[in-house]
Amino acid sequence: MIQVVRNFYEWIRATLMPGPPDIELSAEIPPKELQKMVEFRQLGNMKHRSSVVVIVRMFLSLVLAVLCWKASSPYVMLCWLAFNVMHTLACLKSADDFFNSPTTNRDFSFWRNRTMQMTFVSGLIWGFAGFFFMQADSPVDHVVLMGIIFSVAFGSIPLYACWLPGLWSFLPAILLPPYLRFIYVYEISLDIALELLVIIVLTIVYFGCRLNQIFTASIYQSIEKELLMEQLIQQRQKAEFAREVAEVAIRNRTRFFAGANHDLRQPLQAMGIFISLLEESVEKKNKPLVENLAKACSLVSTLVDQILTISRLEAKSIKINPESFSIRSLLTDLESEFQPIAQKKGLNFKIKTSDVTVFTDEVLLGRILRNLIGNAVRYCTQGDVLIRAKGSRLGTLIISVADTGPGITQEEQSKLYSEFFRGGAGRSTEEGFGLGLSIVHKISALLDIKLSMHSRVGKGTIFRLELPIASDPKQIEVLQRATYDATPQSLSGANILLIEDDTLIRQSIEALLVAWGANVTSASCYDAEITVPFLNGKPLDIILADYNLGPGLLTGLQAVFRIRSAMGRRIPAIVSTAVSRDVVLDQYEEETEGSNFSDKSVDLMSLPVIIQKPVSPQELNRAIFRLIPQDKKD
Repeated sequence: MIQVVRNFYEWIRATLMPGPPDIELSAEIPPKELQKMVEFRQLGNMKHRSSVVVIVRMFLSLVLAVLCWKASSPYVMLCWLAFNVMHTLACLKSADDFFNSPTTNRDFSFWRNRTMQMTFVSGLIWGFAGFFFMQADSPVDHVVLMGIIFSVAFGSIPLYACWLPGLWSFLPAILLPPYLRFIYVYEISLDIALELLVIIVLTIVYFGCRLNQIFTASIYQSIEKELLMEQLIQQRQKAEFAREVAEVAIRNRTRFFAGANHDLRQPLQAMGIFISLLEESVEKKNKPLVENLAKACSLVSTLVDQILTISRLEAKSIKINPESFSIRSLLTDLESEFQPIAQKKGLNFKIKTSDVTVFTDEVLLGRILRNLIGNAVRYCTQGDVLIRAKGSRLGTLIISVADTGPGITQEEQSKLYSEFFRGGAGRSTEEGFGLGLSIVHKISALLDIKLSMHSRVGKGTIFRLELPIASDPKQIEVLQRATYDATPQSLSGANILLIEDDTLIRQSIEALLVAWGANVTSASCYDAEITVPFLNGKPLDIILADYNLGPGLLTGLQAVFRIRSAMGRRIPAIVSTAVSRDVVLDQYEEETEGSNFSDKSVDLMSLPVIIQKPVSPQELNRAIFRLIPQDKKD
């Protein structure tokens, strides 16, 4: 018997005070704080719905007053209506204050007690009507009156179920007075009255508690969404902060490597030129020393260039400049560069290509091919190095670089594009730093070029590049390229203006140009007087200018445009730069932006040839030889 009573008590307790729904929050909140948060929102939901409910009740009170006007004195009825109106206005004002008060959350105890008092008064108003307006001589009016009272009671369940304390204070006040009056008028036995009361109360309590569980579950879900949203906002803020930090780091890194580009390439440029001059004048017995010095300088230059390129690729500071160009012209250049090296090693070097127009960054594609061909020539000791470019059925161009070298093992192929990784063939030579293929892989991804490789140990290696063919090929003007020879071309009779701010480099380049037979006029920067001799009849064939001529001064690109404008004609020009080629191109776009080009101005503002420092004497010689007038070449 005791266990039955205990079970009944537990059931009543669970029904009247249901626990929290089975919902796991994403963040741990102390139970007391969570309970207060839930109860505050329950009260807020009830306040939100109360305005409509009290207005409906006011309308029902008017209906009840009309139906029960004769059941009581007009004075009592008018007092009841007036009190009902005042209470309705008070409820509306209370709800408005609740949502507009800035301290509602902090003053929760006040609002809880005040709301319980108002709900009790609301029930008492209707309980009073049921008790005093029920007269013994009008059964029909009694039924109507009790119908209205119970309609208000049951209709209030959805409102007060939001916050159960409001339901517990409202129900006794509205039900007990008319129920006791009903028992007294009709002399119903206490047993039957008690059974009816239990049925009514349990019905209201059951539906109220079930609705409360639904409302509470929705509140927990709302809290969970807010917590998730808050976490999302925090994570987004962290990500934004991390992105800003990364951008600052990238900008700092870019500035550092831009400075490193200039500061490292400048002395290497001077070293290379002085070594070239030294090779021509050194005694025969000392030539091996000079050759080794030149080789060491070339290796350092290559290492610096590769490290700076890798750093710029990782920092995503390389700008892509896509353009339409002939693949044959690019491969012809590469053939002129690598043919003598391959012949010196006894290799059979061949290039087979069709004249196909592609649309990509010519400089970066040339960098890819230069690294692949350089590796093939370096590591192939005998046999063939074949470069082939042909169209595929899919409308793409496939460029393959094949050699008959030692090949690459399967184990090495998985690490092939890692930085500073050198396979067995690479370790057997002194040249190379394990960065070339990493650069190839990164630039291919940047240009969206499909890169693949097939190799067999002892048979050779094939690298394939697949890139789209230009859908609208343009007519491309290709400079006449001189056949590459290790011996520099004579520049006899060529009149060159050299603008270089670095004294050491200016002196070395001037000596080199004079050794090749050129007539050189040199300056450290641009000013208006630099053009005076040429305006007075001194011949000028080529302008060779450094890009960065010092802080606060015109750049080499701007100097070229000023000289051309003063001379009134297009003078072939070369701009050498130790910073990124993209910097020069960006300034070119700024200089030409918004220009109303005529035929003459287009000629004057044409882009000079851009060469990247450090440049070898042979490359400088070839670049100048291409641009000098044809009559000076004969």
